[in-house]
Amino acid sequence: MRRLVSTLAALALAAAVPVAAAGSASAHEGDHHHVTTVWVKGDGSHVSLSRSHVDAGPVIFHQSTSNSGPGGSQISLFRLLGKATVNTFKADLAHEFSSNPATAAKGTRELNRDIRAAGLADVQKGYPASVRVNLRPGTYYLMDLGSFFGATGPSGAPNPALTRLVVRGTERDSAAWKDDSGWDTPTIWLTSADRFVGPSHLPADGSVTFRNVADTIHIAQFSPVKKGTTDAQVQAYYDSGVMTPPPFALNGPSFGLDVLSGGTHATLTYDMPPGTYVLQCFVADDVTGMPHAIMGMHKVVVLK
Repeated sequence: MRRLVSTLAALALAAAVPVAAAGSASAHEGDHHHVTTVWVKGDGSHVSLSRSHVDAGPVIFHQSTSNSGPGGSQISLFRLLGKATVNTFKADLAHEFSSNPATAAKGTRELNRDIRAAGLADVQKGYPASVRVNLRPGTYYLMDLGSFFGATGPSGAPNPALTRLVVRGTERDSAAWKDDSGWDTPTIWLTSADRFVGPSHLPADGSVTFRNVADTIHIAQFSPVKKGTTDAQVQAYYDSGVMTPPPFALNGPSFGLDVLSGGTHATLTYDMPPGTYVLQCFVADDVTGMPHAIMGMHKVVVLK
């Protein structure tokens, strides 16, 4: 029940049709040498890339979507670990999206075990974003679940189309593993206590680095809310268990960082309308199966 409530809340907070296109977000490449750029286009169900092979190290993904629906494009980048296969991953994903809390918790544990997720962005049409990550050599996959989160909510289990990206080893590999994302950007930590720790004011046109210091996957979704909304109001809404849209929700574009594994970080660059947003994570807890947002993983921030 609470899992369904969280899904409805996410849709209500994210539902919007942008009325004006924002300028293309650009990651700050000028001061960094040997940064590979990849253009990523989603349509809500499929992902296309400007290149299918890149060198290991820092990569900037410039993302946009052609999907005008409320889900836009929700694009994830990940590689498989151990003996996990594509079919293993899809089974894990089906568990994660189960309405049964115990099954959802199992799905989170399985995803923590079977993949290394590097984020990428959730975007809506007219509001592109960029994500900068450091990639090790290997085979990666991208998927877009934007259409899965349609106006009526998800139906069944996702069976995403996967797009392959090969990351090649180079003589510069040793530099790729360093934490060289030392840009002058605000930082938000995603913690094991299932909380966002960071500033309450962020640039409306700029970058923010997310560092997942937890032992589980997290996401970071920004959704517009009314000015003056507090985290206490957000928690009270979740505690009430109501099925109606939150009274503090606003129509407007949502955006954010998609699934990020523990021990990794990514820098999100965006250009969004100024205002008040609530930052939330809807990953199922790996013990209770309850979405992290319901457990308190939300943070009201102001974009200026």
